[in-house]
Amino acid sequence: MNAGAGGTTKRGKASSAPAQGVITRTTITPAPGSGSAPAQPATKRQLREDAPKPKREELTSAKEPFKGPEVMRVVITTLLGALTMLTVGGAILMLLLWQQNRDAGVLTAQLNRTWDLFETLRKIERIVAFCVIPVAVAWIALATINVRRATGLHRNAVGAAGSLPVALFGIWLVGSQVVAESGDWVGKSAGVALQAVLATIPLLAIERVAESAESRRRPLRATFLISIAYLALLQGLGALSTIDKTTDADRWGHLGAYLVIGALIQALGVLSANEAMRALQVGTEHRYMLRHKFGESLLNQVVGR
Repeated sequence: MNAGAGGTTKRGKASSAPAQGVITRTTITPAPGSGSAPAQPATKRQLREDAPKPKREELTSAKEPFKGPEVMRVVITTLLGALTMLTVGGAILMLLLWQQNRDAGVLTAQLNRTWDLFETLRKIERIVAFCVIPVAVAWIALATINVRRATGLHRNAVGAAGSLPVALFGIWLVGSQVVAESGDWVGKSAGVALQAVLATIPLLAIERVAESAESRRRPLRATFLISIAYLALLQGLGALSTIDKTTDADRWGHLGAYLVIGALIQALGVLSANEAMRALQVGTEHRYMLRHKFGESLLNQVVGR
């Protein structure tokens, strides 16, 4: 029985061994020709080599601005300064005439000679003013082209340059048809307000160009405000081009004071306009240098890899 029991025990152990099972790892290898091996992840070097190489013109697309705006800026500043000096000359004539009348009186010959000189200054002022307009239009057009070359942003040079003569023609038309024909201060004020609205046309056009160049726009806005102040003086009190000949001795002193104020406003406008043009030029050159140097650095990385 012990033997039987012992035999039974051995059979129990033998029968339990196959029940435990053995877990083995199986590797499936595809048969030759049945498929390709799984793709391995690409390395950084392979990604760099497979990436499309940028073209040279895409990296160095920034073009050097033209040098013309600098010369035009000097010419415009000189012409505007000449307009200021003409206004100063008119103020001196009026104040001398007023002082002469207070001291010993003014003869008819002296009065006629003074007004003849005043008319000569007025004619010269008109010639200089008409010379400023085409130079300013050319400067706006070339400055816009330079911004487009330096930044790659499309800016319409014809539209920006054409905004100035359009605004000036509208201002002249309003001044001759509205301000000059109105007999009260309400009509004159409405005409000056309309002229201010027309003056915003070139302001917005040039400011859009300045925004593309990321240049300072405060001098440009200051020039706009000074221009509106001079327009109000021109239409309301009087300036070199709007003062009429008069024999009223009491008005000579007032006219001289108005011309002095006009000369001061013009002087501020000259400084502000010069700074606005210079700011746009500096901003354009700065954007060009940034874009050009960035393109060169990228090109060196592409060529060197």
